[in-house]
Amino acid sequence: MPYYNICPHCGSHLDPGERCDCQDKGQESERQEAADKKKEVKSA
Repeated sequence: MPYYNICPHCGSHLDPGERCDCQDKGQESERQEAADKKKEVKSA
């Protein structure tokens, strides 16, 4: 049975003890662009 944690902010699957970097400064714009692209693909 796999064991992992899920980031409460972005939903990423993390290894035990791994810290998600989604909240780090500088990553916010990249994360937003990726989310926007996913929305466009689903809409099409």
